[in-house]
Amino acid sequence: MAGRLLSALSCLLLLLASFDIQAAAGIEEVKLKAAFIYNFTLFTTWPQARRSLNLCVMGEDGYIEALSKYDGRKVLNATFHVQKLSSADNVHACEVLFLDHSQSTRIDQIRKALKGFPVLTVAESGISDPSAVMILLVRDNNRVSFEINQNVATNAGLVLSDKLLKLARKVN
Repeated sequence: MAGRLLSALSCLLLLLASFDIQAAAGIEEVKLKAAFIYNFTLFTTWPQARRSLNLCVMGEDGYIEALSKYDGRKVLNATFHVQKLSSADNVHACEVLFLDHSQSTRIDQIRKALKGFPVLTVAESGISDPSAVMILLVRDNNRVSFEINQNVATNAGLVLSDKLLKLARKVN
């Protein structure tokens, strides 16, 4: 049963990885990126089991709205929760942190606040230091794809699934 679910999720992620934005027929790029972010959590293992999985968003409100449709869903045995953060002071209370391009000026502060905490960091391209995050969402010929910095994830104690690594445009 679990294997079948994982296969279905892999197929969904593969579909999203090759989804043409121009052919999206009404699906906005923000909603597509929200689906990517949620699916990344399905292919990530944290060092300790969690009862809740807090996704914190720093940036535009459009992402909160798009991600809110996933609020309350189960990720493994944890309940997915979405919240907006306005400062880097509480980022260590997140399991996932999404940064839109407007957060470039805070990247050093965020990196320092997260040191030693197992927080999956995802950002949009345009962030000033993409090497500071684990997963970078990029546009590639009108498609949304992603790059993975596996060293950052490993140093934070996170394990990214081989299936996720295979779908990435680039793995460092």
